[in-house]
Amino acid sequence: MRRLLTALIFLLAATGDPAGAGAAPAAGPSAAADAAHCVDSSSLDLRRILPPPPNAGSPRERAELDELLRIQAERTSSEAELARRDAVRSIFRFAEALDDAPGFERGRLPKTLALFHNVNVDETAVLAAGKREFARPRPFAVEPRLAPIIARPMSDSYPSGHSTWAYTTALVLADMVPERRAQLLARADQYARNRTVAGVHYPSDVEAGRLAGTALAAMLFTCPAFEREEAAARKELRGALHLP
Repeated sequence: MRRLLTALIFLLAATGDPAGAGAAPAAGPSAAADAAHCVDSSSLDLRRILPPPPNAGSPRERAELDELLRIQAERTSSEAELARRDAVRSIFRFAEALDDAPGFERGRLPKTLALFHNVNVDETAVLAAGKREFARPRPFAVEPRLAPIIARPMSDSYPSGHSTWAYTTALVLADMVPERRAQLLARADQYARNRTVAGVHYPSDVEAGRLAGTALAAMLFTCPAFEREEAAARKELRGALHLP
């Protein structure tokens, strides 16, 4: 799986815009937001991985806005409540995917929490630069009929940071607990889709987050510092979950 993920980053780069047409130059690694633990915007340039978002005013953008209006009109109260809860970034949002194991709790997982803190540092560094590059306005800034059910984010829309975080987190957790891989990735899908349910992201933002999160995980899996931290966290997490 690790070799497949590592290969994926090169495949994704090949399908992106290799010349970076229409994008601003990448932010340098000296920028404060780019101070990362293993990966930063100079080593993972999202311009080379992601397709550009639909053009403003294009039929594709209009179709996405109409889809968001449909979701808004049809979402149930339970779907809305889950989307509100999923506005929080926490590995404990994946508890259900780990069968709500009693050992999956903050007090028992200091090494695991430290690992994911560093993952979040990397994700933030990469995403901050990527969002600046693409500079896509949020859908509610374009379509006044959209009424988000969570606080309106101030950052740009593309790619979705929550979605990137969710897929990176799910892949790292799945590497540590492969017995629950299918459930963890399904939960990442649900968590990411809830950004559209909440009315704060286009569907293409979420898909871009899936690609970015997968690429970030692939690069983390090649980082010696991450490997050392993950090994300690894996032992801790599996012990807490009563897994061999």
